[in-house]
Amino acid sequence: MPQRFKTRRTFTAAALILTAIVTGAQPAVAQTPEQPGSALVRSLQRNPDGTFTETIYTPAQGVKVADVARSLTAHGVPGVKVIDGTDSVGTAVAACSYGTARTWPTGTTCFARWSYNGWARPQMYFRDRSNDLWPVGRAVTKWNETSGIDSHYRDFSAGCPSSTVHCIIVYNASYGKAGEWAGVVGKTVRALNAAQTYYTGAYIALNESYGGTEAERWNTACHEIGHVLGLGHNTSTSSCLYASRTSQRYPHSYDFTLLEVYY
Repeated sequence: MPQRFKTRRTFTAAALILTAIVTGAQPAVAQTPEQPGSALVRSLQRNPDGTFTETIYTPAQGVKVADVARSLTAHGVPGVKVIDGTDSVGTAVAACSYGTARTWPTGTTCFARWSYNGWARPQMYFRDRSNDLWPVGRAVTKWNETSGIDSHYRDFSAGCPSSTVHCIIVYNASYGKAGEWAGVVGKTVRALNAAQTYYTGAYIALNESYGGTEAERWNTACHEIGHVLGLGHNTSTSSCLYASRTSQRYPHSYDFTLLEVYY
């Protein structure tokens, strides 16, 4: 059973205030647009059993979030919305942020969590089905530097080691540059419980059709893993979670800190 000894960062009282749950009343912050780079496009679908399926789409380099949203809607993807700080959910992003890092809130909470299932920290196993051109393992290893949640790399053929851990499959394919994949280099699909407070599953898809350098592919892998862990976009290009694809391979220190606030 994997156990890790990690150094937990200390937080100011102001940072810990950000853990407040967004319920009923909206946060007392001005509804002003977010900084460039923080907007994201997602689709949210309610399933027949009351649970939710949520997808976030990562634009290819030079593609605008708004253009991806319009294309998705035109091709029949339901529940598409741009979250940019001008609506109630966007306001929750601003209220539940740390520095340039942003959460990916639901209508119920600032930060939906992965369950601990008896472990000291949630155990995330990224089962890699992508080809050798995608540095998924190196991206996972970097994310594991954050305290509070453990990320492990695992070859897909090795299977999921336990029913108490969370196994996330990472796919890649030439999905094309049309339809749902027009202007999209990667996407993260997450399942949420009916209360939208806990994740119950997720997978990552990487679009081979846009190719890219090693650094750009690394950026995309790092970006999607950050979304799986529960983070939204980072307004700084120094983070792999910037809204669109760049050559930045690593998370920002604020990304680590924000995860540690909630775990």
